Amino acid sequence: MAADASCSQQNALDVDRPDFNALTGQSLNQIRELSGRSLGSVLRSFAKLAWGRGKLSFSDFVRLRLFDPAFGFESELNTFVGQRLNRDICVDVNYRHDWHGILSNKVASLGYLAAYGFPTIPIRAIYAPEGARCGASVLASRNDLVRFLSSSENYPLFGKPVEGVQSLGSVALQSVTAANGILTNVNGSTMPIEQLAGEIEENYRPGYIFQPMARPQEQLAKLCGQRLGCVRLMTGLTESGPQILRGCWKIPAGENVADNYWRQGNLLARIDLSTGKILSVSSGSGVNLKMHETHPDTGVAMIGYQHPAWSEMKALALEGARLMRHVPMIGWDLAHTDERPVIVEMNETPDFFLVQLADRRGIYDETFERFVAFQAKKRSEFLKEAQGRLAKLKT
Repeated sequence: MAADASCSQQNALDVDRPDFNALTGQSLNQIRELSGRSLGSVLRSFAKLAWGRGKLSFSDFVRLRLFDPAFGFESELNTFVGQRLNRDICVDVNYRHDWHGILSNKVASLGYLAAYGFPTIPIRAIYAPEGARCGASVLASRNDLVRFLSSSENYPLFGKPVEGVQSLGSVALQSVTAANGILTNVNGSTMPIEQLAGEIEENYRPGYIFQPMARPQEQLAKLCGQRLGCVRLMTGLTESGPQILRGCWKIPAGENVADNYWRQGNLLARIDLSTGKILSVSSGSGVNLKMHETHPDTGVAMIGYQHPAWSEMKALALEGARLMRHVPMIGWDLAHTDERPVIVEMNETPDFFLVQLADRRGIYDETFERFVAFQAKKRSEFLKEAQGRLAKLKT
């Protein structure tokens, strides 16, 4: 199958996340200028937080812009949590580690949710050369993969790894020209089918899924174009039942199809959890953080913009939390498609950075502290019961 020589020879998939936040001497100069403080003063502020409850690294400190007293923080800085403690809290709170496999595997998680009637984006095909090979939707070889990608009836199409995170390895395909084996991405760029198939085969032999390209609801499409921007709602199973602990809205911009905030140009909206209205919008982080009032592509005003399906989105997250009761804290990615609100993904290790930056407020408030303490008690009870069962088996 001959490929068009005009196609870009860049990688079809971004399998590694670039580090846009690497600190340099220039970064330190920018920190001094932006904060109006001496470097010694900045470092003393960081030291207090590094040894405090949040266990912040210097990278956390900078990315959250905690060096800048004029940034307008809504809480004490000691309520902010760094990436290391973020991970530790997730491991402790979500102590039923036997359930983590369901959430980390997109086939398992989407299938589980769909079986209980939750709206999801269906899976059209699975590339699984090392898995089971019964079923028309299973692509068991590279030839099967090429054949699937060559069929125009499958488009538009979105692909991502079965066990991927942060949209790495994803691709958004608009169409195929089977005659010359050329794929066209939704952003207009092109690539040979063989190139994409080769990169999927090389990097994602454990599994790669394809889904029909979901389009945003009409009102949302006017805001950010024909791409999904997910609301991230973090739920917790509290003593009084499921509760939405924090939330934000990831809004794609520029050439990005995926909404992940690490992708340069994408936006992060602080959102009023009661109304679904946008309160503020940023791009970037640390010394590169910028605030926005309108969407840079469409020019639509974002401040005060109300999500058109806010009540339904919250209800989905809370009902999902009830179903997934064995995983007490989940980060839900929810999108309002042109058909209905759907669950795109659920994450057992939600990134606190997103909601902390969006809200300019640390996550470790009184509500979160009570939630963690309640789950620590539940974990202790679970482990004690499990030890009792094990002791009985040994007698």
